[in-house]
Amino acid sequence: MSNVNVKRAVENIRSGTNVYTPLVETIVNAIQAIEAASIAKGRVDILVKRSNQEDLEGGQPPVESFTVIDNGIGFNDENRDSFDTLYSDHKIAQGGKGFGRFTCLKYFDDLLIESVFEHEGG
Repeated sequence: MSNVNVKRAVENIRSGTNVYTPLVETIVNAIQAIEAASIAKGRVDILVKRSNQEDLEGGQPPVESFTVIDNGIGFNDENRDSFDTLYSDHKIAQGGKGFGRFTCLKYFDDLLIESVFEHEGG
């Protein structure tokens, strides 16, 4: 088994990304999960949580977090193995680069992933 210095992997993400990249990556992953599950009525919900503190200049309160919920395939064994592999080629045919979760960590303080999936009929 190899070790990965996550902090250095995140620091090495440079060009071609911005603060919106993690949200786009997450939404694309949700759409791909729906396609992988062959769900006819796929659904992606994007929730934006704003601060309770009003903006002093009268604008919108700052965004604190995003939540992306989908009804796709979930973290089955294959997807979990891919997630645990830096630069995975699991979704290379779909344009995946294998480091989207690290892009999330570059722009946000943390990343929480919850997954429900079917395994051996349960």
